[in-house]
Amino acid sequence: MSGIHDIELSGCTPEPLMNYLKALGILRLVSEQKDPDATGYWKNDRFRLQSKLDRDALMDFFLKEYRPTPILDPWSGGSGFYPGDNSRYVETIASSETPRATAYRTAISEVRRVLADEQITEKPADKGVKARLLRRFRREMPDEFTLWMDAAMVLQAEGQTFAPVLGTGGNDGRLDFTQNFMQRLIDLGVLGPNIPESSAAFLDQSLFGTPLAGMGDASVGQFAPGRAGGPNATQGMLGDSTDNPWDFVLMMEGTLLLAGAVVRRLSLAALDRAAFPFTVRSRSVGETSLSDDEIGAARGELWLPLWGWPASLIEVQQLFSEGRAEVAGRPARDAVEFARAVAGLGVDRGIRSFVRYGFLRRSGKSYLAAPLERFFVPETPRTAVSLLQELDAWLDSFRRVASGNQVPARYRTALRRLETAMFEYCRYGRREDLEQVLVALGQAERTLALTAGRGGCPPLQRLSGGWLRATHDGSPEYQIALALAGISHVESRTGADEDGAWGTKLGPIRTNLEPVEWDRRRWRWTEVTPRVVWRSADLPTNLAAVLDRRLLDGAGANCQDPPLQSRYGVPLGAIAAWLAGRLNDRRIEELLWGLILVDHRWEMVTGLPEVQVDDECEAPLPRAYALLKLLFLPRPLEPPASGDPYWKLAKHSDAGVRVRPEPGVTALLRANRVQEACRLAYRRLWASGISPLPAPHSSGTARVSEWEETGFVEKPETNGLRLAAALLLPVKPNEIHSLASLVLRPPREIEAESYLEQEGVTVS
Repeated sequence: MSGIHDIELSGCTPEPLMNYLKALGILRLVSEQKDPDATGYWKNDRFRLQSKLDRDALMDFFLKEYRPTPILDPWSGGSGFYPGDNSRYVETIASSETPRATAYRTAISEVRRVLADEQITEKPADKGVKARLLRRFRREMPDEFTLWMDAAMVLQAEGQTFAPVLGTGGNDGRLDFTQNFMQRLIDLGVLGPNIPESSAAFLDQSLFGTPLAGMGDASVGQFAPGRAGGPNATQGMLGDSTDNPWDFVLMMEGTLLLAGAVVRRLSLAALDRAAFPFTVRSRSVGETSLSDDEIGAARGELWLPLWGWPASLIEVQQLFSEGRAEVAGRPARDAVEFARAVAGLGVDRGIRSFVRYGFLRRSGKSYLAAPLERFFVPETPRTAVSLLQELDAWLDSFRRVASGNQVPARYRTALRRLETAMFEYCRYGRREDLEQVLVALGQAERTLALTAGRGGCPPLQRLSGGWLRATHDGSPEYQIALALAGISHVESRTGADEDGAWGTKLGPIRTNLEPVEWDRRRWRWTEVTPRVVWRSADLPTNLAAVLDRRLLDGAGANCQDPPLQSRYGVPLGAIAAWLAGRLNDRRIEELLWGLILVDHRWEMVTGLPEVQVDDECEAPLPRAYALLKLLFLPRPLEPPASGDPYWKLAKHSDAGVRVRPEPGVTALLRANRVQEACRLAYRRLWASGISPLPAPHSSGTARVSEWEETGFVEKPETNGLRLAAALLLPVKPNEIHSLASLVLRPPREIEAESYLEQEGVTVS
C-alpha cells in the first residue's frame, strides 16, 4: 500500500442513480487512463478510491488529462447528424484540435462515413434500414464507441432491446443524453483550449461534495429525480432543474460498465430486458407502494451492488459482465426472483447489499429512476428459499392469469400478496415470513377455485413436506390446520364384501374445499359438485359441513370407518382451547388452505415441534365432546396398552370395538341441542357394547334419564355448532385413551363384574 491513497468521494453515494453511476465512471476512467492498479469500494454509503492519485492529483487528472469516451447516438433523431438537428456540439467537437478529443473526432468521422455510404440523409424510419445501419455501426465503429452502443441496446434477430438505464437507446423522450453529454464537455472546457475557473469548482463539488454556491440550469433526465424540477421541487409552485455538469459527464461514463453482459448473453435477449446487468422486470413488492398501473408502465428495475472490498476495474467489469442472479439454474427475471437469488446466494461476489431502482413513468411520458429500497445480502443463505422453486411453474401460470385485462381484481390482489410474502421471506428469512408465503398460496388457490374457467391455470400441485418443517411454529392453530389438511383419501369397499373388492376412493379434505380431483398423478379442476361444501362462512360452520359431507360420502361408499383419518393429530389441550373460543379461527382457516397444498399422501413428516398451548388459552375439555368424539373415531377403539379394555361383553374381542357414527348427532348440535345429542351418543355407545358412565341399571339398560342428575356431563356452555365442528378434528392417537377415560367405565374387571352380578346381569 506504499504510495496508495485511499480517498473518500463524498459526492459518490448509492442514491440517487446519478451518484452511483458517477462512482463507476471515476473508477473506470482512472483505471483506464491513469492508474491501472486503482481499486474502489463502498463504505458507509460513500465510494472510496484507492490509487496513486491524491486529492489534488485526481482533480488535475480530470481537468487536464481526461479523454472523453465518444458517446453518440446517430440512430436517433436529434443526434446532430440529420437535417433539423442541433448539430452545434457535433461540429464543435469535430473541429476541435485538442488531443483529448481524438477518439471523439474519429467516431464522428466514421459515423458520417457510414451514413454517406448508406446514402442516409434523414433519420431512418424504416425498421429494416435502421437495423442494417445499427449492425454496420456495431461492426465497423471503434471499440470505444461499440462499448457505449452495447450499454444502450442489444441487437436481436429482429429489432433491438434498450437498456432502461439509458432510455430508448440514448434518449428519453425529447431529452437526448448524448447531446447533453457533449454540451457539458464543451461548457467545462474539457475539449477546448482553456479550462474555465468554474469547472474546477464543479469538479470539487462532484467528487468530494464540497458546498457550491450555485448549480447549473440543465436537464438531468431520469438519473436524479430530486434535481428534475417541476411541481413542489422548491419554494413556490415550480422549480427549475439543476445540474452539476461534471455529475452528468461522469455518470454517462459510468453507464459503460453496464454493457459487458450484452454481448455475452445475446441468447437471453428475449427474456424481457434480462440481457442487461442486474436488470429485471418490476414487481410491486418490498417497501414500495406502487400501483398496478405504475408497474405496468415501468421500464424495469436495476439492482446495483454495493461491495465492501477494494475491487479493481477488471473485477468490477467481471461483476457487471456476469450481471445476473440465478434462480434454479436460470437468470432471475423479476424483482421477486432476484430477491430469491440474493437470499440463496445466487450472487456471490462479496456483495453486502443492493440498491433497488425502479424506472417509473412520471410527468406524462418521462421516466425517473426512483430508489425503491436497500436489499441486504444475508450473512448465511436462507436454507428454506429452495422451497420456493416448487412454485415456479405454477406461479408463471398464475401471473399470466392475473395479468389479463378482464380478470377480477382479487386475482391481482392475491398475486401481490403472494409476491410480497416471498420477497419479505427472502429479505428477513424468518419462519413467520415463510408461513405467510404458505398462507398467500392458499389464498391464491382459493381465488382460482372461486372462478369458473380459471384462465388455464391448473391447481397448485403437491408441495413437499419441507414446508411443514420450515413453517410449523408449535402453535395450536397450526397443528389444528395441519391435522385437518392431513385428512387423507379413503379406499371404500363396495359391491360384494366377501370378494374383498376395493371400490371408489373418497378424496382428501382438499376435495371438500375446492373442485379438484386426483387424476393421472396430478390435481386437476372439475365441475363444482355437492362434495365441495366450503363456503364464505365462519370456520365452525364450514368444518361441520365438511364433517357431514364426509360422513355421507363414507356411508354411501360403505366405508367401515368414518373417512376422517389424518396423518397428524391435535392434542386434547388444543382442542379444549379451540372449543372455548380462545384460538384464532381466521389463522386456522388461512393455514388450512395453504396446508392442503402439501402432499400428505405418502408419509407423515416427523421432527415437527411440540404443540404448546399458552396459559391464557388453556381450558377444561368438555365431557360432552369426549362422549361425542367416540362416535367419530376413524378407527376402532382399541384396548389400552396396559390394563383392561373399556368393554367386557363377550361379543367383542380384545382387538377393539368399532362404533358407527350416529347421523342425527351433528344435526342436533347445529341446532344447539347439545344434551339431546349426548343422549343419542350415549345410546349408540351402549348399543355398541361400550358402557359409558354412569353404570347401567340392573336391567342392562343405560341410565340416560339420570345422566344429567349424576353430574356426568355438566350443562354445556360450549356452542353446539363448535362442538360439531370439533368432531372433525383428528385427535392424537396416543391421547385417544385419555379421551375415553373421561366418559367410559374404568377398566377394572373385578369391580365391573361384581357390580353386574349385584344388578342381576348375567355375563356370558
